[in-house]
Formats: sequence, C-alpha cells, structure tokens
Amino acid sequence: FRYFNVAGADPEAEIGECHRPETHLIPVMLEAIDGQRPELVIHGDDYDTHDGTCVRDYVHVMDLVEAHVLGLEWLLDGKGSRVFNLGTGAGFTVKEVIGHARAATGHTVPHRYGPRRGGDATSLVSGSHAALTELGWDPARSSLKTMIKDAWTWHKTGGYPG
Repeated sequence: FRYFNVAGADPEAEIGECHRPETHLIPVMLEAIDGQRPELVIHGDDYDTHDGTCVRDYVHVMDLVEAHVLGLEWLLDGKGSRVFNLGTGAGFTVKEVIGHARAATGHTVPHRYGPRRGGDATSLVSGSHAALTELGWDPARSSLKTMIKDAWTWHKTGGYPG
C-alpha cells in the first residue's frame, strides 16, 4: 500500500497521531489552536493553485485499517501481491484545511506564511481507482471534517502528550 497524508484518530479517542517533533499539517494545526505552539507556518503562498497554497490528499487512519483487512483477504484469496494507492483522489489546499479545522474545532488557527520548503510539490493527489474497484475499499471516513474532528477529540481528551 502507498499511503497519502494519513490523518484523524480512532473515533473513540483511544489512539491518535503524535510525532516528536510533529511535522504533519493537521496535528500541527491542533497544537497551534491549543497553544502548544505559537502558530502554524504555511510554507509558501505562491503555488499555482487557486489560493496559492499547495494541495494534498488526506486519508483517515481508520480507512487505512479497513484497507489492510481487505488487502489481507486479497492475499488469502491467492490474488498475489500488487501495489494499491490509498487516498481519496481529491486534494485540499493548506488554506482549505485551515478552514475545515476552524469549522470542526470552533477555533481559529493561528498561522503565518513562511518560505517554501525545498522539494515541495504544488499538488500530490492519489489515484486510488484500483483500491476502490479491485479491493472494494471505501474511504468513508476520509472527509476533512471527520478526520479533523476525530484528531481534535483525541487531542482534547488528553491522548496527545503536550
């Protein structure tokens, strides 16, 4: 499996995403909202997109769990190994993700613009057609609203070490 930007958390808030240092957009936004960092730095606002920020595809971690189960069933059925992309096939700009975070949490995301990072592509979006049609995979939880809401719930319930 090739994952795109994994986000969200267990809906029961028992497990979620945490890296030290944290570099992923959604957890960094939540840290900024919660005052664990002063702000989110948006790396570039001059990309060739409708709002100048880069585009990424996000997939809910629970949808990846479902994909793994389907992948194991695929292998147990003797269908052999192959590569599947796992994403939604839709992308969102950084500014759009910030807007969804505000709607999901009820809080403004403190942010500022910084320079582009070397190597960042304008747009990275998955082609997940094979996973959808051949595995029967359905990324049903992979709306930004659900991913951010689940990550925020986990973050606020203390699962996220400060």
